[in-house]
Amino acid sequence: MKQFEQHKALKSENLIVGLENPDDGGVINIGETKIIQTVDFFTPILDNPYDWGRVAAANALSDIYAMGGDPISALQLVCWPREDISFDILAEVINGGLDVMGEAGCTVIGGHSIDDKEPKYGFSVTGVIKDNPLLNNSISDKDKLYITKPLGTGIIATAIKKDMASEEEILEATNNMVALNKNALKFAKDNNANALTDITGFGLLGHLTEMINGTKLSAVINSDNIPVIKGVHDLLNKDIYPSGSERNLASIKDKLIYEVEEEKIKIFCDAQTSGGLLISLPDKGNINLKEARDNYGIDIWEIGEITTQYNEKINII
Repeated sequence: MKQFEQHKALKSENLIVGLENPDDGGVINIGETKIIQTVDFFTPILDNPYDWGRVAAANALSDIYAMGGDPISALQLVCWPREDISFDILAEVINGGLDVMGEAGCTVIGGHSIDDKEPKYGFSVTGVIKDNPLLNNSISDKDKLYITKPLGTGIIATAIKKDMASEEEILEATNNMVALNKNALKFAKDNNANALTDITGFGLLGHLTEMINGTKLSAVINSDNIPVIKGVHDLLNKDIYPSGSERNLASIKDKLIYEVEEEKIKIFCDAQTSGGLLISLPDKGNINLKEARDNYGIDIWEIGEITTQYNEKINII
């Protein structure tokens, strides 16, 4: 972000997913094919231009995975202050984005750029899905809840802006943000997930609130099972906390039941960039998480379950 600091750093008859999955994407029926369309772009969140491009790509792809789809093509979106920041830096950003799109098997077929005082980068992504899309609120009683990435990227991104993040914290946050949710989706599908979403701007508890809204169901969360990036607790104790995360907490606080430390609740509301998947699986016995890691190459944490208690609230223990 230091390179960018001076610039601060439809409806139709075919649209079948809208209100049910508001922050993921839209699904359009074209004959027997279902097309997923989504878009996401943002200002720099990392100092390294290549890594910013990688994160932007992984973040845009995540919405496709969160609906159960496979990304097939993408268009780049670039806003760039051509008179103020070198095109060599833009080339690094684009190379990062293209590398992650290549890893996902998603073809970048073009894009559009404009001259803008504030740099921004991202993608519009098109995906396909053979079955019905996975919704974020199709949960069932006694479902087990899993997440696939640790929390804390919003807090670390804020610390980077204040030049208060360590190299280790930046590296761990970057590695988490550039990781694709492709294998997490495979885990969810192989275990017949009832509901699915990615953990992004609303934080874990915000997205979980969406998952239970209107269902007459609730959730119980084991706070000790939720993974957090190393260093996040220390940064929070130094009053590093994004304004977006503050808004998340304020907007859902009446939906929460808890006696755990307020610090934990703040982290669970932290606005994530390119976070992991939140997966609701039918209760068919315990999943061996070590075997799952070996089979899918990702970490997976069981964090709670769906229940008929608590009147559409989240009980954090």
